[in-house]
Amino acid sequence: MRVISNLNELDRNPPAVVAMGNFDGVHIGHQAILRRAIAIARESSRQAYALTFDPMPAKVLAPERAPRLILTREDKFELLQSSGLDGVIVLDFTLELSRLTPRQFAAEYIRGRIGARTVVVGYSMSFGHDRAGNAAMMEKLGVELGFDVIVVGPIKVGTIEVSSTSVREAITGGDLRRAAMMLGRPHFLRGPVVHGRERGRTIGFPTANIAPRTECIPPDGVYATRLLLGGESFPSITNIGMRPTFAEPERTFETHIFNFDRDIYGTEVKLELIERIRPERKFASAGELATQIAADLKRARDILSGVA
Repeated sequence: MRVISNLNELDRNPPAVVAMGNFDGVHIGHQAILRRAIAIARESSRQAYALTFDPMPAKVLAPERAPRLILTREDKFELLQSSGLDGVIVLDFTLELSRLTPRQFAAEYIRGRIGARTVVVGYSMSFGHDRAGNAAMMEKLGVELGFDVIVVGPIKVGTIEVSSTSVREAITGGDLRRAAMMLGRPHFLRGPVVHGRERGRTIGFPTANIAPRTECIPPDGVYATRLLLGGESFPSITNIGMRPTFAEPERTFETHIFNFDRDIYGTEVKLELIERIRPERKFASAGELATQIAADLKRARDILSGVA
């Protein structure tokens, strides 16, 4: 899959089918948009591209209010690639780009520089200065400027409309099962394994300390998890928090991997968050904590035994 940030490198013949969006999370709503674009492209012997922005517009326009991203840039592109796209067009989101009206953006970029003849969007999309454009306006601009517009959605899980916002709410609320239903996969954190204080070894539960680059983090607590390493998946249990029993000064992400005895310091890993077992709390002693951890381990094993 090609990642194109210079539009001069884009082959416009034949005109591409473009799925447009931020695609943070690449959730099941995004996946429906991508599938539709890919199907249209294959039927007409054209290429299918995702059109997205980097950084996310809110990071430029209102950084103090910008949502925490569900995926790192690397993970987003990896998931987009796995969808079967031919490529991703990445527009550098700048203040100058943000000032374009919906019509200016459609004329200059979609029809002009990209040359798309079909654009696939989600029903709740917005674009252009002050987010003035929506799916209905994109359809009108398509008629005016000469490209087809396909609107997809809404996609629902039960009564909940799937969106990046609803996924973030599930994650930050600790409901990882609901987040997984909307994502079509477990939410995961990515980052290297780093050296910690190694307190876990002193109470018989050695851990891998992960320094996640992923922004969207669930609340402090104990989680049933799976560690993804080199194409392998290892069942595990993870504590996210300040370790109040030991009065630690910084939040840590400590993962105890079941039946695992390898040195993975410095290794890049993904950590799938399957289910929250309990909130973090302070224990009277290390011994009391060890007893609770044993119970947590049993619960984690039970949870993971039922997960495909």
